[in-house]
Amino acid sequence: MEDLREDEYVIFQRIHANWLRGLEGVGGRLFLTNQRLIFVPHSLNFQTDGVQIELWGMSKIEKHQTWGLIPNGIKITLESGHVFKFIVWNRSKIIREIIYAKRTDDIIPG
Repeated sequence: MEDLREDEYVIFQRIHANWLRGLEGVGGRLFLTNQRLIFVPHSLNFQTDGVQIELWGMSKIEKHQTWGLIPNGIKITLESGHVFKFIVWNRSKIIREIIYAKRTDDIIPG
């Protein structure tokens, strides 16, 4: 994981996840800080780029069904309209944590 910024701290780390990126489910881990959601892929993937999603840029965080059937996904829509989808276990808990961190980030001046 990247270095933390000033006044940034980890809320949860190393959550197993797959980032649905095109036809590939990129395996890796999610980290949530008080400022961003960070996906760090495993080195065995074809696509090895990670992603950092700023909490302030998220407009919608919701449950998602993988392939329209399996209730194990999280869908994050940014204010720009860009969408990120992740497959995780305990998605309700993870969604709650992201929403709480986002609310806290919006309240505390940066």
